[in-house]
Amino acid sequence: MSAFRSASEGEQKDLRGNPITLSDSSLDYTFIVPAYNEECFLPETIRSIRSCMNQNPYLRGEVLVVNNNSDDRTQEVAEELGCRVVFEPINQIARARNAGARVALGRNLFFLDADTLVPDSTFRAACHALENCGVGAGGATLRFDSNHDRLIAGIILPRMWNFISKTFGYFAGCFIFCRKDLFEKCGGFPETHYAGEEILFSKNIRRQCLRAGLHLKILDRYPVISSSRKLLWYRDWQMLKLLLPTLLLPWVLQQRKFCQFWYKRPQ
Repeated sequence: MSAFRSASEGEQKDLRGNPITLSDSSLDYTFIVPAYNEECFLPETIRSIRSCMNQNPYLRGEVLVVNNNSDDRTQEVAEELGCRVVFEPINQIARARNAGARVALGRNLFFLDADTLVPDSTFRAACHALENCGVGAGGATLRFDSNHDRLIAGIILPRMWNFISKTFGYFAGCFIFCRKDLFEKCGGFPETHYAGEEILFSKNIRRQCLRAGLHLKILDRYPVISSSRKLLWYRDWQMLKLLLPTLLLPWVLQQRKFCQFWYKRPQ
């Protein structure tokens, strides 16, 4: 049995109130939102997803929030917002995304970080790419909600990443879309890594796309909007201190203690 087989019983409703049965395979997409202590950011993210759904009523989908062992009101907030919620006890982004994919009902998957907003134009372009353009997986360029007058971290680094993403076909973890069958064939996100898993996933699913006669797509005209909160938490030199070991010695991404930039939140 596939590690990503969907649940087979029970009933939920999508964000428009339409009933969906957990054995239903007719959904066009599932938004998967991994969330660890995201009670503050989650409502706005879900509102952006709701807007996408309402603007595209010809598509049928669901929103699934993965509570990644939160100790705030993430679970309650997600339920109040009408989302289906699953629990992943091990605090690791790859495990959280895979946990959502295992029970997703949509034939296309959209992974969206809990502090990221997806414009309707981005969602529509991704759906069009998957359905009409021979695309099996993809991502989008990103921009911060504010650069906080930070030239290096707020302006230069995002532009550098967008260039790398477009040049090499690497996905930003905050927004990834793909066909579920290809996701399953490539084994999902590698749980050997606590960070950088989206780069490995990009490479793995590219191979599956090539075998299926499909290709990857980076939506460079339709960026997602990601939170700039790390710019408030860290100065440029602090970011460099935390990120430099992962750039020089990629193997450290397999150990959580070296990935605190992604997991530790300053008080």
